[in-house]
Amino acid sequence: MINYKECLLAARKLFAMIAMSLSVFGLTSVLGAAQGIQSTDPLPSWNESASKKAILSFVQRVTTEGSADFVPVSERIAVFDNDGTLWPENPVPFQLAYALDVIKQRSATDANLAAEPMVQAANRGDFGKLLEGPHHDGLMTIMALTHAGMTTDEFKASVESWLQTAKHPRLGRAYDQLTYQPMQEVLIYLRANGFKTFIVSGGGADFMRIWSERVYGIPPEQVVGSTARTKFEIRDGFPVLVKTLDQLFVDDKEGKPAAIHQFIGRRPIACFGNSDGDKAMMEYTTINNPRPSFGLIVHHTDSEREYAYDKAPQSSGKLVDALIDAPSQGWKIVDMNKDWKEIWTLSARESTQGFERKLKGNWLAEDIAGGGVIDNAQSTVEISEDGSVSGSTAVNRYGGKAKIDGQKIEFGPLAMTRRAGPPELMEQESKFTNALGKVASYRIEDSGLLYFTDATGKDVLRFSRLLK
Repeated sequence: MINYKECLLAARKLFAMIAMSLSVFGLTSVLGAAQGIQSTDPLPSWNESASKKAILSFVQRVTTEGSADFVPVSERIAVFDNDGTLWPENPVPFQLAYALDVIKQRSATDANLAAEPMVQAANRGDFGKLLEGPHHDGLMTIMALTHAGMTTDEFKASVESWLQTAKHPRLGRAYDQLTYQPMQEVLIYLRANGFKTFIVSGGGADFMRIWSERVYGIPPEQVVGSTARTKFEIRDGFPVLVKTLDQLFVDDKEGKPAAIHQFIGRRPIACFGNSDGDKAMMEYTTINNPRPSFGLIVHHTDSEREYAYDKAPQSSGKLVDALIDAPSQGWKIVDMNKDWKEIWTLSARESTQGFERKLKGNWLAEDIAGGGVIDNAQSTVEISEDGSVSGSTAVNRYGGKAKIDGQKIEFGPLAMTRRAGPPELMEQESKFTNALGKVASYRIEDSGLLYFTDATGKDVLRFSRLLK
């Protein structure tokens, strides 16, 4: 007999995964999203670590009907810190980077503004001066100058304009393209299993709501952040909301559980954070919760791909007390360096830029499946701007198309001439074409070498660039 209830549940999960994949990654990633749905691993950017297994186990337990740990869909609430948990917070939180960029731009043409002592401190990067005083008076001055007095629409336009041009000073990417791929996968996985995902962050709610749905698939009404009073006015005959810094509420530390109660109204069963600022939220989620609960802390341990810090961050994100308490409280610790295969999500825009900048061109095979190549027998691949590929197997010419999505690449079908050659060259041709058929992703090292890898992450081809 057909179990219609199970079929309906499966269909809902499928459509949820498709919908969230589209909203997070954009229409250009439909192929990648579909491949992710078919995969048996919902967290492919994670290594097989204890933290990954704990996430999968928890979700399975609370979503299995009949299980002692089953949680109804209406109570599946997951909360995520943003800065340092979903995207970086060093060298400064991105909202502060926005404020500093805006104040620098304005002060360049406004002598009175440039004479303000705190503006001068901001322009020379003197964060110690900005953070002086019990209420960080200098920082509040900068926030007032860049946030207060604007309408919410003006603020939105200003932030969106900044996001179009601003780049992270070290990582060189647009700020909204610097989200953590492993955490994006967690968001999608939870939503596909009936969870409602919220951001609960010390960042400004108005700042995050501008891009949260586009970047994370989290709608603005599910963003809880620091807030201040807005005023209603009629300007030029139209209603507007004007931002102020009055009645400032900072959504950090003990403020996070209070904000969850006030704005969400349900106790979470899953909490994801990265600092002592998330400790109270983690405690509220996991201690004496009548429902099964889960807590996870992202520990920044990767100085090469991102940053390594805990007790001494460059700005925000101090992690000491929560790290100490984690074992006794059962909170899982993610070691970013060891647990994450990939860190960054590549947006459609960056994929195109990276394709044109890095992949485009002619490449010479230096190694095939670890067996080397025959000297002077050139097996090549040339990738054009439109995704066309061509090259030589060392005996025959071939051509066709490649599907490229971020760091994923798939060749075929490829048309090839049918000339015969010496046995050793024919053997290299066979190895080369077989390797191309296994390619699932690529990377380009700082050395400039191009690596094609298979679905298991194993290198199957290594190339150097051919200069014409």
